[in-house]
Order: sequence, then structure tokens, then C-alpha cells
Amino acid sequence: MECSEEDIYTIAEYDFDWVRVGRRLLSDQKVRDIDREGSSEGDKREKMLLEWKRTKSCNATYQALVKALRAIQNNATADRVEALEKSKSQASTSNQSTTDGVVKYAEYLKGVYKVKPCGEQWLRVVSKHYVTLSTIESIEDFPKEKEETCTLAMIHAKIEEVKKLKRSITIDQVGVLGDGERARCIIVEGIPGIGKSTFSWHLGVCWAQKEILHDYHLVVLLRLRDERVQHAKCVSDLFYHYDQTTREAVVQWITSCEGDGVMMVLDGYDELSPDLQKSSIFADIIRGVVLPKMTVLVSSRPSANDNLHQLCQDQKCQYIEVIGFGKKEIQEYVDAALEQSKELRDQLMSYLEDYPHIHGLMYCPLNCAIIVQIFRYQMKIRSQPPQTLTEVYQVLIKTVLKRHEQKSVEPPAAMKHKGTSTIPNKPSTFPWLGDVSDQTIPQLLVLAKLAYDGINEDQLIFHGPSGTMETLGLLQEVPELYLESSGSSSYHFLHKTVQEFMAALHVSSLPPGERAEFIRTSFGKSNMTMVVRFMAGLTKFQSQDDIKGVLAFQRKGGRGLLESLHWLFEAHDPGLVQKCMGHREWTLQLLGEYLDPFDCYVLGYCIANSRQPWNLSLGVWINGQCVKMLMMVKKGGAFDYIKTIDFFHNDKLGDEGAIVLG
Repeated sequence: MECSEEDIYTIAEYDFDWVRVGRRLLSDQKVRDIDREGSSEGDKREKMLLEWKRTKSCNATYQALVKALRAIQNNATADRVEALEKSKSQASTSNQSTTDGVVKYAEYLKGVYKVKPCGEQWLRVVSKHYVTLSTIESIEDFPKEKEETCTLAMIHAKIEEVKKLKRSITIDQVGVLGDGERARCIIVEGIPGIGKSTFSWHLGVCWAQKEILHDYHLVVLLRLRDERVQHAKCVSDLFYHYDQTTREAVVQWITSCEGDGVMMVLDGYDELSPDLQKSSIFADIIRGVVLPKMTVLVSSRPSANDNLHQLCQDQKCQYIEVIGFGKKEIQEYVDAALEQSKELRDQLMSYLEDYPHIHGLMYCPLNCAIIVQIFRYQMKIRSQPPQTLTEVYQVLIKTVLKRHEQKSVEPPAAMKHKGTSTIPNKPSTFPWLGDVSDQTIPQLLVLAKLAYDGINEDQLIFHGPSGTMETLGLLQEVPELYLESSGSSSYHFLHKTVQEFMAALHVSSLPPGERAEFIRTSFGKSNMTMVVRFMAGLTKFQSQDDIKGVLAFQRKGGRGLLESLHWLFEAHDPGLVQKCMGHREWTLQLLGEYLDPFDCYVLGYCIANSRQPWNLSLGVWINGQCVKMLMMVKKGGAFDYIKTIDFFHNDKLGDEGAIVLG
């Protein structure tokens, strides 16, 4: 029987020669390291036993310790250890029915984690192995000036810079505080698409494979986006199993031990409604009001962190940030995905040098996967790789649709959405769809309307009877971790950005007047920012109403003007930039905001193609890399048209930026 951590502390109080026993349980070097630490003999005994349990995990048994004690002729202590094991065994037998249920449930969960792949469907197409996500540990009293530097580095996707300032953390350090104590709450933060859900799933996979979290009988992953999870009112509602007896045994056991030996992973706290974030079974669990001895890991976007940190304020917490891929991870991913062709790898790196705004997207793992796969596809058909984000997703959508058609024997059936019984007509404005079947296009537009309604209502998950929704490969059935007999399923788009592109596809199919009204009403709505950019790339602003919408935004100045430049960049027509901006001198003034390298690249593109004087007053955080992006647009040369340029926070420019400006 495996020696429990509780009994380790008890045995450490027994009288025995820890050095001689330690040499039979650990390496000589490890025993010498413990001895050099200079603590009391009792502390050394305890450290030796804890190290033995940590390194040997399930092989750290009572009998192994008994054998070591008898080998040094300490039979009295060996008898005490055997008596301890016997009492533990008797207690275990009295609760056999409960523990059998827990073991059965644990095996069920391990089977789920091992079978279900981690990560989004698109990532699985590209790579067959998990590329380690960069993760860092946040420190509560981290110096403010360093925190600002980290924030800037993250905005500019400088992962390596962040890792130098904060402690990198590996998967086996999750839940372990700096002093070696176990954290009660673990907060995992990160922006959308950075890999929080993949990280949470991978944690379950590693536990199932007995690589980490050896002290936990159960690691229970709950996706808070799932409707049936959100409806939970009490502990019993959180545990699902097809066998009612097993479920009841697990709930009884976990309640009686107050969650000790269990890690619950609450993935997507930000996807709960504000009311549920503050008052629900999930809030009670995080606070420690319910199951106070359970370890809770909560993943969330930064937007919901204020509420989350309040819930955790009186507990031992570990804060982890998932920061995606650094240069090393991007290279590892590219090498793995394109391992068959060094020539293709070299071509991809050359392409990324020419289009750094595309490379800047790759620190987000999903974007990295999409760009690599698209580049490989475009090279195969000898086509020009994408130059804008719209073009990236056009190729993605077309590729997914063609794959779906190749797999489908029957043409897709019409899917009704919100009372819609008719299929929209095929628009004539989307030549990029190329040879996609006429039977597929109407269904695509139904999904586009679904995506738009979802973005408009902040809905990411859609529900319907299992297997009945025609997804075209663009929606993924949410893996149900816990089997029920309801027969219903949940669906989501491959990524939120895919949903935003599909929403833009719907808007693009509207009459020009309705599109102009959409542009007007979208100002200030953060959920529509990417939708409008994609719409600009899809329509190319070919109607006069579209152009009026651009001009109206330009008159707002500041961030409104900058956002209109993003639209013109996505449309990617120098003549359109001339038409909208080639008639007067321009002034862009920004105060108290951030400019990322992509903003600067877009700004440089529009300045160069407007061929008009520009006055830039940038009271924003900006560094040398941003200045390089501003000046590197090849066609036209932005620098020739910048009349004046002022930086309020020029201490962030550094030597790199000063050299460029010089």
C-alpha cells in the first residue's frame, strides 16, 4: 500500500537512523544534499521521507520502508510502520464500497482524458504532439515597473522578454507554492486563444498517465461554458456518470473528506454570467465555503479576474499566466509540422520575414497552427500566401469546406436556425470560395447567420440534438466529459476568430445600405471589432455606402481613424486608400493607449498609399519594434509622407527605435 503523506509526517517522528534508511530509499547524493541543509535531525528525517514519496510516488509503500528499517536492524520502528499500515488497511476496508466507486470514477476520467485529444481540431490536423505552452508564475508583490515592462512585452508578443522577468513554471509545478506547500487555489490566466483550455486538458492527460499530481485521487475537469454545468446548484450536480451508484459513492466520499485529495479544474470562469461569477456553487467552491480541502484550478481571461481574485483573497493561491508560444516553441511547431520538407520550412520563414504582422500572430498557438497549415496548402497549389488576416481565414474556411465535401457522401442537409426554414441564395460577391460546391454555399450562409447572432449576443456555445447540426467542419461538437442519457450536444466554432469571420460573412451578404448602418452602430462595441475588419476584407468596400462608413469613422479621429485604417488594410487595395485618404493632410493623435506592432504596420501601409502628409502625435506606449514596423512597408515608403512625429513616452523606444528614426 502506498504510504500516505499524512503518515509520512507521523513516521518522521519515530526514532531511526534516517541516513542509513535514506541510502536504501534514495541516492547517496540526495542524502548528502539533505544532510548539508543543516536543519535538526527530525527535520532531516521528514525531508528524506517526503523526497522519497515525491520521487517514488506510488512505489513509496509502507512495505518498502519496513524493508529498509529491518535491513538496519531497527525492528521496533518497522513494527510501528506495519501497525500503521494495518490500521490504514482496516479503515480502507470499512469504506470499501465508497473507495471502489472513487477508483471506478477515477479510471473513467483517465479513460476520457486519454481518448479525447487536447486542443482544437485544427491543431490536431497539423501536429501529432503537444508543443509545450510557455507559462509563467505571477507574483503578488511584483514590482510595478517590472509589471509594466511585462505588460508591454506581452502586447508586443515578446514572450522571451517576459520569461526573463518572471519565473517560468512547468506542468509538474502546478499547485506547488514556492515554500513547497500545496496551493488551495490556482488561477490560470491568458488572452483568448492562447491555450488555457488546452493547458487545462493537458493537466488531466498528465494525471491520467501518472506523470504528475500523484497525491490526487481525482482530477475533475469542468468546462464552465457547458450549459448543464452552469445549471449546477450543489456538489452532486458536478459529478456525472452513467452508473448512479458510482456517482453517489463519489459524492458521498468527496463530501465526507471535504474534497481532500481532489483537484477540480474550472475551465472558462469568464464564460459564466456576472451573476454566476459572484453567487453560485462555483463561487462557493473557489471561496472555500464548499469543499474547503479541495484544490481548485480556475482558468479565465483577464477581463474576469477582479471578481476571481476577490473570491481567492483569503486563501493560499498560485497565479499562472499562459503566454503561448515563444520563438523556440514556434520553431518547434514549424519543424514538427513541416518535418518532411526543409525547403518548405525555409520558404515559410522567408515569408514571415516579408510579412511580420503575420508572424506576430503566431505566438497564439491556434493562429500558429492555422498559418502553418495554410502556407503548406498554398505552396502545394502554387498560390500566393495570404497577406492579410482576412486572406488567412478565407483560405482556412475554403480548406475546411473542401475537406468536408471530400468526406461527405451525401450533400449537406438544410439546418434550421431560429425559425429559418429557407436557405439563403448564393451571393455573387465571394469569388474566393472558388470551386466550393453550390450545395455547400447556402448552408455556409446559415452558419454565418448563426455566428453573427452568437457574436451579437455574446454566445459561443450552441445546443442541439446530438449529431443533427450540419457543421461543415467549421463547428466542433463540444466533447462531453460526462456521459448522460439526454442525447443533446453542444457545438462551438473552431475558434472565436472563426466565428467572427463567419459573422462578417453574414454582414457582407447584406445590401450596402445595411452594411453601412452596421458600420455606424459598431463603433465602441469591442465584440464587433474583428467582424468589421473581416467585413472590409471580404467586401473590399466596393459600394459608395461602404466608403461613406469609412469616412464617417475617419472624422472621429484618434482610435476611430486608426480603426478605419485597419479596414483599408484588410481591403488591401492601394487605390481604395487613395480614394478615401488621398485628398488632404492627416493628423493622428492618440493619448494613453497602446499601439502594437500590427497597428504600426497598418499605419505605415495607409500612410504610404495615401501619398499625403501625416502628423503623428503618439502619446502611447510604443517601442523600437513598432517604429520598425511603421517604416518597413515596401511599396511607397511611409517615411516620405510623415511630416511630424512626436512620442510622449519615448523612453520605451530604446536604441533600436532611435536608430530607425535617425
